[in-house]
Amino acid sequence: MFGIDGLRGKLLAVLLAFAIFPMGFIGILSLGEMNRASFDIENNITNLSTSLNRSALAAESLEADQVQLAEAKARQLDAFFLRIASQNELVARYAGSSDGTKDCDTPAGIWIAPTGSDKTASARRDATARSLCAPAMLMQELHKADSSIALSYLGSDDGVLAVWPYSNKTLSNAAPFSYQDKPYYEEAKKQKKTIWTGPYLDAKGKEVITVTTPFFRQGKFAGIAGMDIPLYPIYSDLTSLRGRGFPFIIDSKGLILYRPKVKPESYLNNLFASDNFVESADPEIRDLGREMLSQSKGSILVDLDQGDGYLAFSRINALGWTIGFAYAAEEMSLPARYIDSGIRDVANSTISSLEDASRRVGIYAMLVFLLTALSVIAAGYWLSGRIEEELANIIHATDRISGGDFEVELKSSSELSGLVASFNNMAIGLRAQLARKEQDASLRNACNIESAFLEDLKRSLAPQTMPSRDDYDIRVLYWPSPAASFDLYNIEETEGRIALSMADVDGDGDQAAMIAIMSRTLILASTDKLDPEKAISGLNSQIVRHGQGANLAAFYAILDPLRHTLEYVNAGFNPPFIVDPGGMVDTLGGGGLALGMLEQIELQNTLIPLQLGDVMAIYSDGIIEAENAIENQFGVERLINLVIANRDRPASEILLAVERDLLEHTKTRSAASDAALIIIKRLL
Repeated sequence: MFGIDGLRGKLLAVLLAFAIFPMGFIGILSLGEMNRASFDIENNITNLSTSLNRSALAAESLEADQVQLAEAKARQLDAFFLRIASQNELVARYAGSSDGTKDCDTPAGIWIAPTGSDKTASARRDATARSLCAPAMLMQELHKADSSIALSYLGSDDGVLAVWPYSNKTLSNAAPFSYQDKPYYEEAKKQKKTIWTGPYLDAKGKEVITVTTPFFRQGKFAGIAGMDIPLYPIYSDLTSLRGRGFPFIIDSKGLILYRPKVKPESYLNNLFASDNFVESADPEIRDLGREMLSQSKGSILVDLDQGDGYLAFSRINALGWTIGFAYAAEEMSLPARYIDSGIRDVANSTISSLEDASRRVGIYAMLVFLLTALSVIAAGYWLSGRIEEELANIIHATDRISGGDFEVELKSSSELSGLVASFNNMAIGLRAQLARKEQDASLRNACNIESAFLEDLKRSLAPQTMPSRDDYDIRVLYWPSPAASFDLYNIEETEGRIALSMADVDGDGDQAAMIAIMSRTLILASTDKLDPEKAISGLNSQIVRHGQGANLAAFYAILDPLRHTLEYVNAGFNPPFIVDPGGMVDTLGGGGLALGMLEQIELQNTLIPLQLGDVMAIYSDGIIEAENAIENQFGVERLINLVIANRDRPASEILLAVERDLLEHTKTRSAASDAALIIIKRLL
């Protein structure tokens, strides 16, 4: 069978049979002339390449689509402000549900206003202060996990204030600030929803904005939760983008919140001559401001006195602000003019050389044409009849594809087999591409902001550092999921011993998040953290009081590296196991009910020794319940066998072996629930 190459060969054979001798003679003469022309063209192209490289360096910063840049920064800031608002709302919801029926020790660094001299007011304020204690601990924990928050506070309607951080220990009878006098207090109370302030200077003279969320108890307004967010990091980030235009921000009324520092001689200064675009003395700039406020994104060419200015902008939806980038229009066109000039010069030189060569070659080519024209016409007429029908079939099939029919398939021909095969491969590729696009669209529609927030919150709750010791090797695998459930762990070294914990929170999204944060906070702050039974019993009391029906399965243990012992309790969690150097497996008992189910639970510490070479595994349901494509679970037996097979390796390699096998099983990290695994190996 002959394909395209076969057809090419037939044509070449026919043409060579009639024209090989005159074409050979003429070809030798033409080669000399074209070589000289090629040498001239090569020199010109080399010079052009150098010029274009220099131009590319000058235009590098303007190559990106500025509208896309504005959109990207707007989406980034929108996600940031939504995340802060969600954290503040979580604190407010907790403050609204906390009754303060039991004592709570105020966390270090949190200032809570003292009570007054009036006994009635004092009793009421005392109760309010107790009810704000636990929410203040949650507020503190979120603040510590997010460096973008400058100040967090809770203020009750009866005048009790909890604020963090607050370092002035000498001030005991006066609040750091009067929140009830602030406009946002009454506004949040009136609107009954989260609000944002405009920029203002705080007590330290730094520019901030405040997010405020009201909280309610028994359906009545009880106070506010607030967070101050400094604007300097945001402005600093925009300043770093100066190479890609002059960044600015305006509010929903056109007021310029942030503007660039432009050279005095730049006519872009005209854009920022007024503090408000829509109140500018220049009607062109007023129209510009109104157009930016009426659209979510876009680009605008502005006619200024000394030249044109170009703006790209996009809306920050969370605050109603607009971010934009401004440039001089001449800067945008400079690279094009530079390149156009270079191309014109090179083209003129090249054309002149080719015209001289073409005149000489034209004479020779005419002779070749006369000798070969008749033979080519005859050969073409003979072959065209053979391929005309096949080409008609290909055209018809192409029309079917353009109409959306991707199931077309052509039969191979003797002359065009290669072309037919390529066409059929194209149709198969189009069908596969259409299927992939439909699948990708379905996946994108499944994503949402709440899932991203939950994943970020889970990562913030995970410990940022791990104990580093010569006698014990401790490693962790943690895959947070967008699911509403929480699997959390903690590893903390205190007083020469190591506290190990893992828990599974059962509840909806907000409820599970509150219980997870509260549990981690209370364990970290517990004075009985070195006694597993007391620590877990105290946590159970708080979950019963504030958990609203949620429960938490937990394993808590204290590792003593000096005595090489492990003291633990298990409240309804998966039983960890230990593999000794010989490959024998010992499963840790304990069992018991999950926390939050009963007000009083019976737990007893269990003490076991750890031998040299022992490998211990603590795992969540997300590990053993991970499913493959046919819904078969990973299983605890598979996990145990992996640890046995790799027990002689370091903890990091054991963990890597489990992770690889888990990925091979599930084919993805996108699990239906969180997955956590702690590997501990005794080395000395």
